[in-house]
Amino acid sequence: MDQQKIDELTQQLIELEQELKETKESLHLINKSIDKYDKYAFLNVS
Repeated sequence: MDQQKIDELTQQLIELEQELKETKESLHLINKSIDKYDKYAFLNVS
């Protein structure tokens, strides 16, 4: 495997890592919103 291929794979891994980080943050925010909604739904029922 030549250096150029290694550099390309390294760059792809860095991009993938960033996408995973962004996805994780987005899922955390969605989960937080769901928890907030569930909290209000619970309060409205009781």
